[in-house]
Amino acid sequence: MPGIFFGLSTLILTLILTPEERIFYVEHILIKTNLKGINFNTLPGLRGWNFLLSRIALILQTIIYLVLLIRISIKHEKVINNYFSNTEGKKINWVKNLGYIAFAVSLAAIIFALLGRSYFIHHNLSLLMPSAFFTTLFFLIGYKGNIQSQISERLYESEHEMIKEGNVSSSNDDLKARLLNLFQSEKIYQLNDLRISTVCKALHTNRTYISKLINDEFRMNFNEFVNKYRVEEAKQLLRSKVNNKYTMEYIAQQAGFGSVASFSRVFKEIEGTTPGNFREKNSLRMD
Repeated sequence: MPGIFFGLSTLILTLILTPEERIFYVEHILIKTNLKGINFNTLPGLRGWNFLLSRIALILQTIIYLVLLIRISIKHEKVINNYFSNTEGKKINWVKNLGYIAFAVSLAAIIFALLGRSYFIHHNLSLLMPSAFFTTLFFLIGYKGNIQSQISERLYESEHEMIKEGNVSSSNDDLKARLLNLFQSEKIYQLNDLRISTVCKALHTNRTYISKLINDEFRMNFNEFVNKYRVEEAKQLLRSKVNNKYTMEYIAQQAGFGSVASFSRVFKEIEGTTPGNFREKNSLRMD
């Protein structure tokens, strides 16, 4: 809406201005940016006021959208962590980072606008900076959007669906016992693409109950809960002399991780060391 308003007001004021007033506006506002010396009671002055307000609206819009981007990114990450065991390629942190970049660009654009076009007239090479910056920015947006994994599942349930699915219920202790048995005895965490919906089907309940149980009883989300078991499985495999001949890729797959990179990152987050260092230390102890 602000863009439409300032666009229309700019068009109207430009059409109303006489040729002499347009020249005055271009020379004193667009090129020299001499806002202090302008009488805002004149048409060129109103055009200059419109120009200044449009820049202020731009920065305010950018701040608002940046806040919204951060909130959406945080909410999405929480949902992803409560739904998938392997979150590689499913997070959208890059959107939030691009939001920060866009905010910095907006600030820079306003500063350049206030400096005036005269600066760029006398420093032609300086135009390469914004051109290269925006080209890189748009390339990153396209590239990151292209490699972003598509999530076909509906991750957000309506209240009606939750109530309907909630008809199949059991006591909290019983559900907890069956959940632990599923992970400790049946080792469901070894499924590379394990999702909370898979666990729900195995336990004949819905993900609202399972997610709440894991959050409340174990103080972690689904992703952290699964990775805890996977890391313990990996530690057992890494301690075994029999598995010394196997690669990290094999260990990662056997533990349930989707990739070696994911395995190494999660293992280091939980254990404070890499899988390779962990294996080496335990090999020395066994010798």
